[in-house]
Amino acid sequence: MDKQNQEFIAVFLTLFLLVAAYLNSLPNVFIFDDHHMIVENNYIKDPCYIPLFFKGEITSFPIARGMYRPILMLTFTFNYLINQLNPIGYHIINILIHFLNACILFFSLKLFLPHLHIWLRLGITLIFCLHPLNTEAVTYISSRSTLLSSFFILISLYTYIRFTIREDNLLVIRATLSGVNSSFLPEKVNSKKRMAFYLISIGTYILALLTKEVALIFLGLLVNYEFFSNREIFKNLRKIFLRLLPFILITLGYLLLIRSIFGNAFGLFSKHGPLVISYNRSFLSNILTQSAVSFYYLYLFLFPFHLCIDHNFPIINFPSPLGLIPLILILLLISASIIYKSKVRLIGFSLVWVWIALIPKFYARLNLVCAEHHAYLACFSLYFILGYLCFYLYPRIKPLYWRQLFFLILGLFFILTFFRNLQWRNEYTLWKSTLKVNPSSAMAYGGLGIYFKNRGFTTKAEEYFQKTVQLSDSPRIKANSLLNLATLYAFNNKPKEALKILQKNRDILMRYHSFGFSVVLGLTYLKMGERELARKIWERASGEYPENAKLKSFLGWWYLENSPPDFKKAEQYFLWAVNKDPDLALAHQGLARIYEHQNLSEAIREYHQLIKLIPSNPQPYYKLGLLYAKKLFDTRAEWYFKKAIQLAPDFAPAYYNLGVFYLSLITSDYQKARYYLNKAKSLGWQIDKFVEEALNNQKEN
Repeated sequence: MDKQNQEFIAVFLTLFLLVAAYLNSLPNVFIFDDHHMIVENNYIKDPCYIPLFFKGEITSFPIARGMYRPILMLTFTFNYLINQLNPIGYHIINILIHFLNACILFFSLKLFLPHLHIWLRLGITLIFCLHPLNTEAVTYISSRSTLLSSFFILISLYTYIRFTIREDNLLVIRATLSGVNSSFLPEKVNSKKRMAFYLISIGTYILALLTKEVALIFLGLLVNYEFFSNREIFKNLRKIFLRLLPFILITLGYLLLIRSIFGNAFGLFSKHGPLVISYNRSFLSNILTQSAVSFYYLYLFLFPFHLCIDHNFPIINFPSPLGLIPLILILLLISASIIYKSKVRLIGFSLVWVWIALIPKFYARLNLVCAEHHAYLACFSLYFILGYLCFYLYPRIKPLYWRQLFFLILGLFFILTFFRNLQWRNEYTLWKSTLKVNPSSAMAYGGLGIYFKNRGFTTKAEEYFQKTVQLSDSPRIKANSLLNLATLYAFNNKPKEALKILQKNRDILMRYHSFGFSVVLGLTYLKMGERELARKIWERASGEYPENAKLKSFLGWWYLENSPPDFKKAEQYFLWAVNKDPDLALAHQGLARIYEHQNLSEAIREYHQLIKLIPSNPQPYYKLGLLYAKKLFDTRAEWYFKKAIQLAPDFAPAYYNLGVFYLSLITSDYQKARYYLNKAKSLGWQIDKFVEEALNNQKEN
């Protein structure tokens, strides 16, 4: 079999095993940042916003997060246009990008290690595909920014190498061992093809920058490549500079663009210094901490067994002498790679790559000190080292042992990845699995609090939110949990306690969640009976966030529940909100309520839309059951009541109205009616007197 067919089979096997490993991630729901990046992000739901992606900071909703990622937003828009808020399509795109990155690795190994046996190349590529450390980058939809920026960086570097590669390229490992075919030389390419590679490299670098800011490290990767691949780098300095010049100019142009949009470029032109998102550590402390974190990533690369979304990694401060050790080790490794580059060029190139890729984490103080998806691009170069080791050990180890070793590793990684995907199934499984690894994770407690709040378990939710406030050293996470706690109190007849939280923590809430603060403050006053004050707060907030559909929906509900209700005004607000955000359940629910009094067919249509948006919520099914039973006298009511009961087995109103429905049939079904009415009664529902009489009369007869 010729090499081309072998490579085709290898790529097909890569795709097959990758899909098999990640197939169980397709049903996983939107989680964590997916909500503000995708679910609540109106900007991806209408192609008319696409030009804005390239003009400003339109990356999330309701509040832009100070990021410039137009290409990433384009992919989310594409997903939404194809399958709206069905997460399966989003997962498929992530898996596809991971596969493309695996293909780049497969052919990069061919560039650097042309004599490495093709099946060893395949084995190393499959380890990358199935490595459990990569699951966060692939399965977590919002990590597409990492996957996609890595793809553009890798393809840009690959084509740049194809443009510059020579027969004397010092990064290409020659075959010097017996038993290995040494006739291979790098493919010679004509000048047109070389120029095409160069232009592709430039173009994909631009796409990388437009995908995620971390692509700025690409210039460092190019310098790293030139340094280790040239025998006489200083002699060729002018030539190297000229071919790097377009990348330098693009980088400067990008920084000026960012400065024009945000007023500064990641703190580079700001008197305030480096980018700050988390205020719980200084810039020096962050460097020391990330030095240690980088070695922790290497540990997880070798032993990927205790993975979670929030690793309990301590902040390292300068006075600690032990805190300097990781930084010193990094400097020693980089220095050794440079000093001994003539002996270990590919290894030196790969090691320096690791810390170049992690530079953004050393520079910016992010909320998450340690995140597994941050290691995706950094650990990519470690597969070159693995290939280097396989190349030199291959003649010394029997093929049978190689097969057994790879089958063992791939089998283990397949199982670990499969079960890690299950942990990302939904919020509950994700945060519960996080607490098993990190029992003091404030983020996990906060996530579980939201999970239980959304399902009506108020006592449990309150407990988790309070635990989050107690444990968190991140002001943003703490503010988020305080806001959730206030919301919980407001909706559960404790508005005074909610107001106390909002007033006591006003500064931190306004700093990190000014929009949420206005929403919850309005809700709190509404629950306290201060309706006019609530309306004024929401109208003022609506002026600050004019594109926010949720605020318009709150105002719509204000007019709908006013005494007397202003249906016309409420409908205007709801229609405006639906026009801006077609997936906003709050607005569709308001329209359905209005149309119950005006247009039953429209009300039914709105409730069906709600079922599409929130299929696990029993309320739309219950409401449709009521409409079909009481106003349309339609037997379809039975199915909708039963569906509501199936989704919420303790939903007493559904049992009661289903029992009444059986009584109201032309030929009453008293047996079923009695069963469902008794069930409703056992759940605490008060049975109407005339219904009791109807049942009693049937007994007497």
